Amino acid sequence: MKRLSRQSVPVRRAPKKEERVMLSGSVQTLFLLVLMALFISGGLYLFSVNRNAVQGYHLRNLENEIDTLKEENAELRIAEADLRSLYRIEASHEELQMEKTESLKYLEKHDSVALR
Repeated sequence: MKRLSRQSVPVRRAPKKEERVMLSGSVQTLFLLVLMALFISGGLYLFSVNRNAVQGYHLRNLENEIDTLKEENAELRIAEADLRSLYRIEASHEELQMEKTESLKYLEKHDSVALR
């Protein structure tokens, strides 16, 4: 068998030309406007997402405050009912310096008014 050897052959490549695509003024302006529109819309999107997150945080805080106030209101209603109860008033009659009555006397209401 014959063995083939590869010889390196120098290959000449054509020199690369720097090609720049020159855009016309109207296309370049349109490209800049589209780029600015994308940048502005991205900024507005970030602003709205941040604003919604902040409003959600405030809403959760207000809901927690409402729950706390409802619990406190329920406790105050129970305390009010306890303080208004007849049993409590009767139990603290000495502290309030109250005396028990033997008989009831009612005052009559007169419709007459004194004249000048």
